[in-house]
Amino acid sequence: MINYPIKFSAAVLTKINKPLQIKELEFKGPLRRGQILVRLFYSGICGKQIDEITGVGGKDDFIPHLLGHEGTGVILDIGPGVKKVKKNDHVVLHWMKGSGIQSETPKYYEKKKIINAGWVTTFNELAVISENRLTKISKKSNHRNLTLYGCAVTTGCGVVFNQTSINKKTNIAIFGCGGVGLFALQAAKIFNPKNLVAIDINKKALLMAKKLGASQLINSSSKNFDKKIQNITNNKGFDYIISTVGNNKAISESLKYLSTPGKYIQVGVPKKNTFVKVDFWKVMHCSNITGSLGGKTFPDKDIPYVLDLEKKKKINVSRLISKIYKFKQINLAIERVRKQKSFGRVLIKFI
Repeated sequence: MINYPIKFSAAVLTKINKPLQIKELEFKGPLRRGQILVRLFYSGICGKQIDEITGVGGKDDFIPHLLGHEGTGVILDIGPGVKKVKKNDHVVLHWMKGSGIQSETPKYYEKKKIINAGWVTTFNELAVISENRLTKISKKSNHRNLTLYGCAVTTGCGVVFNQTSINKKTNIAIFGCGGVGLFALQAAKIFNPKNLVAIDINKKALLMAKKLGASQLINSSSKNFDKKIQNITNNKGFDYIISTVGNNKAISESLKYLSTPGKYIQVGVPKKNTFVKVDFWKVMHCSNITGSLGGKTFPDKDIPYVLDLEKKKKINVSRLISKIYKFKQINLAIERVRKQKSFGRVLIKFI
């Protein structure tokens, strides 16, 4: 039995382009319909949080607010109507909607000041989560690895499983070999495509891509970049391009190498009002340009599916966890991600 109100530490966004402030917050309770109280074990740091901190999406009307959308934890309490999980269950927290109630969002307090939050946040020791933003896992699971199932793993794998039809004749390129890109690469490798090309400017990321199954590596800064792609694809371009890069110049350049017909899938989030030139002759001839939100993942289905692939050693998560920080070091962790010092994923550990 939880006695409300409860207090906990959280990293709060109070100003754009400023370090998060670790504050003691209070949740007055009780839990509303569909709300679940979770104690966090780990949180990931995604590009979305960097975008929020740096104000990429424009004016933020909800500051001060909490952040984070991938993590693992244990359930401490459940609100009315919750049927999906029970107290003491271990869970993955994710931003994509699963089954269950979409609750109202919680309000936390710093003394009398309201601190806003969404249906899921993970930069806090305790979190009130909407039932449809978590999925039960085994207590014996590797919670460190499963943290990334909240976004990076399921987004990268999901874009391949849910938005492509790769076969042995396919030429596919992954532009951007960070965490999401390398999970997309591993998922694509399962289908044994003719050419699975990793493209990035980071040499360490490219070396990791090779270890994880890329058939060719291309450094996007190389002078003969265009020639290499034409040689690999026999001047036809790629059947699939998955881009995890949000830079508009990179998007524009990568679109040039899409075959006709072909499919370009944008996973990396560009700045608002980003415009690029598109060859509409290709569009008229069935070159498809589309986006991907979370790999079109349905967590209840896709998390167990990818977890089974990891158990069969077809997906490697551990290699892509580059560093783990304690919660109080969260701003150091964020700075590491912002400066792209890691090709993989950085985690925050609470316990």
